[in-house]
Amino acid sequence: MLFRSFLDSLYNCHPELFPSTFSDGYWLHDIRKSKKHKSLLIRRIILRNKEVYSVVPSDYMPYLTAKTDDVEKALLLRHWGVPYDTTTYVFGKNDSYWEGLEMSLGQMNIVGSLCKSVAVPEDLAADEKISFWNKQECYIALTASKDCVLGAEISMGEDTAQLQAAYGVFQSEAQVIEPTYDTQSVNLDGWKATNAAWKNLFPTIKIIACFLHGFLKIRDISKHQKEHFNEICTKIWDAYRQETSEGFKKSLIELKAWAVLNITDNQRVMNKIIELCEKSERYAVAYEQPTCYRTSNQIDRPMNHLDRYLYQTRYFNGHRKTANLKVRAWAMIYNFMPFSNRTISNKGEDAPKSRFEQLNGFVYHKNWLHNLLIASSMNGNGLNHKKR
Repeated sequence: MLFRSFLDSLYNCHPELFPSTFSDGYWLHDIRKSKKHKSLLIRRIILRNKEVYSVVPSDYMPYLTAKTDDVEKALLLRHWGVPYDTTTYVFGKNDSYWEGLEMSLGQMNIVGSLCKSVAVPEDLAADEKISFWNKQECYIALTASKDCVLGAEISMGEDTAQLQAAYGVFQSEAQVIEPTYDTQSVNLDGWKATNAAWKNLFPTIKIIACFLHGFLKIRDISKHQKEHFNEICTKIWDAYRQETSEGFKKSLIELKAWAVLNITDNQRVMNKIIELCEKSERYAVAYEQPTCYRTSNQIDRPMNHLDRYLYQTRYFNGHRKTANLKVRAWAMIYNFMPFSNRTISNKGEDAPKSRFEQLNGFVYHKNWLHNLLIASSMNGNGLNHKKR
């Protein structure tokens, strides 16, 4: 009776962690002692629809491969690219052991594990990070929103079909949680295959061209325009800050006229400014979606983090599925790992301590790995009873 009361109290607090049919009733099915951990008793429950679920504490990793508190520090270091042999030297076991633990986190539904008290974000940013698998160039398709990574999949090609398959994993995971999910906007660069892939996945989506990319092209070639450089930058960002599409377009028309009259000593700079101004219709789409991401900063931040991880690990070798699980594990830890002490001190002691907490407004457990395991209960989607 104590176990049933405990389970019912958890369901009342966090029903999102339980099967959707849990409220219809259940029975205590059986109890057994773990072969790997003699002190652990595993209880199983059976629902009215005859589905059987194991109830396992977050003290243990998936498949009971380790105690959570014994491995959480090592997995956090792996997120920063610390080599397996160094992890083995410091924490014991062997390289294969740590690789297996890391990949086990990549099996979870990223979206379902992350979005608990909030709906799946409808305004996104996406891009591909070039990497290498067995010395062959590949592309990591990242999807981000609200400072979290919602999708991370390896694509072996940069054509529409392969990118669509990679980004489609995010779509399928989101629609497991919200069957009618349909994103409103996505910020992309100008790569045609990426744009086409997103249009195929979400036909009604608004593609938001990154204004920052257009500015950086001008900035990089006009740094030596000492007389006009600051004025060029000011005029571009003044146009960006316009509150209406009409004001934005008018500012770019004025910028183009000013550039033709004043930037006469550098044809290349003038052409880039004109090119930016002539894309005003594409940039103005952002005014139809007030909550969209107008620049790529949302995707650039996790991509810079991923870039450091990839360099430290010297990219990927071995089986492609292994590489993909490591990328997904990186995304899972990125969403749940604690912020640095410096970040926390800048935000204040009462501020969120992780991206998961920042998004959802709460945590299940104060330890990041415990919190991850609880949030990813039943694979993070509430459907798969083969996972706890």
